[in-house]
Amino acid sequence: MLLRNLGFASLLSLLSFQALADDRGLYFGAGVTSIETDNSHLSDEDNSYKVFAGYRLNSYLAFEGAYVDLGQFEDKNLDFEGKSAQAAAHLGFPIGDRIRLFGSVGAHAWDADGNAADDDTGVDLTYGAGVEFDVFRNIGIRAEYEVLEVGDIDLNQTTASAYMLF
Repeated sequence: MLLRNLGFASLLSLLSFQALADDRGLYFGAGVTSIETDNSHLSDEDNSYKVFAGYRLNSYLAFEGAYVDLGQFEDKNLDFEGKSAQAAAHLGFPIGDRIRLFGSVGAHAWDADGNAADDDTGVDLTYGAGVEFDVFRNIGIRAEYEVLEVGDIDLNQTTASAYMLF
């Protein structure tokens, strides 16, 4: 009896590893973003877009690259317009078969026009958190919140996007 239960538990654990293996692969996605700045001298919000691609090793770990239009902010004497190329690691936690919570940390190379940022280009930290929902087997939607440091300015980015896993 004990041997049969142990064999059954071993079979179930092998099947769960197969389920995790189905959640890996290359993915592409795009979405709309709302970006806010912490600089009180600039208008505080703009809408923009994000395009991303990555590789999910399993349900827990993915590596992702993205291009983000950082939007345009202005005031009487200050203005800012920027773009960012990002590389980040996502650490995920599946909840059931369709939902995945994740945190991300990485770096982004940014290019800014205008006089609000101290430099015109730089590489800084980016970090955030989000949730993914698999609508179908290989198609999902994502909501995420990220903080991007751009020189002395922190940009808070909220993104709603869709992705396709290959």
